[in-house]
Amino acid sequence: MEKPKKQHALDNDVLEMLAEAHQAPALSAETTARMRNSLMAKIREKKKTGKQPFVTVRGGDEDWIEALPGAKIKILQGDFSVPNSLLSYLVRLEPNFKLAGHGHPFDEEILMLEGDLSLGETTLSKGDFHFALAGSTHGEVSTINGCLAYMRGALPV
Repeated sequence: MEKPKKQHALDNDVLEMLAEAHQAPALSAETTARMRNSLMAKIREKKKTGKQPFVTVRGGDEDWIEALPGAKIKILQGDFSVPNSLLSYLVRLEPNFKLAGHGHPFDEEILMLEGDLSLGETTLSKGDFHFALAGSTHGEVSTINGCLAYMRGALPV
């Protein structure tokens, strides 16, 4: 079985030129651009392979974060440590929870899994889907009986 050839970030002619030179060779704009594009392609490839192709978050009671009194979140995807970052998360609100209305730096999607949730004048219940366009603001967030919802967007601030 033939061993696969190792691919270099730089083309062979550039590698040979650099290896033979005792001082830095004068490179044409075309060669410089080719080198840069080849290196950037390798960096992009490395970044892709650094990510896990699949992520599974189990439905148990672990990994919930108390974001506010009466409000817990469970991050499913995204970086919670980056302010106003795009996240996929579950939110669990206790009965009678209230939060002032807020804006959205990204589009926000809500899929209700359990309970009730009011966003200003709009009340959602199990199975309802709600979409808020980036830059929009809705009224007070509240629940009477508590809720569990899937959300995709930024955390309210």
